[in-house]
Amino acid sequence: MFNHLLITKSLIKRNRPDFDFVIFHNSPITLLSKPLNKCKLALVTTGGLHVKSDTAFDLNLKNGDCSYRILPGDIKLDALMVSHKWYNHKFINADLNCVFPIDRMREYVSEGLIKSLSEEHISFMGHIYDTTPLMKSSTEAGKYLKMLNVDIAFLTPT
Repeated sequence: MFNHLLITKSLIKRNRPDFDFVIFHNSPITLLSKPLNKCKLALVTTGGLHVKSDTAFDLNLKNGDCSYRILPGDIKLDALMVSHKWYNHKFINADLNCVFPIDRMREYVSEGLIKSLSEEHISFMGHIYDTTPLMKSSTEAGKYLKMLNVDIAFLTPT
């Protein structure tokens, strides 16, 4: 895995020598305060998904689009589209659950493994070079999920 990160780092440096690539060796972990079957879960993706009728992410921003889109909890997958151009869409086009596993999470709720799903989920763009504005929008999105009483944010990175 670490070797793949080094390859990615060298590819990014070739295209964006000004980008300061950071590899995190440790990630903070917050332990659950209650069992999963008592938790409300929201999906958070960096797949660049949005509702077809919503504004697409801006693919022309040099440092990346740090905004986010709200995805309704009752969304059908065919109502979503991907506006992210920096990853291969082969598997996503075959099954959007690869990046937004809403059907799997709905199954977990019906099986009683998770208490419920959030009324809304969050989609960001990946491929962000300047993360300063991302910190602001991700904090805003986190507060929004907290307002919805979400216990777990399940991140699906791309």
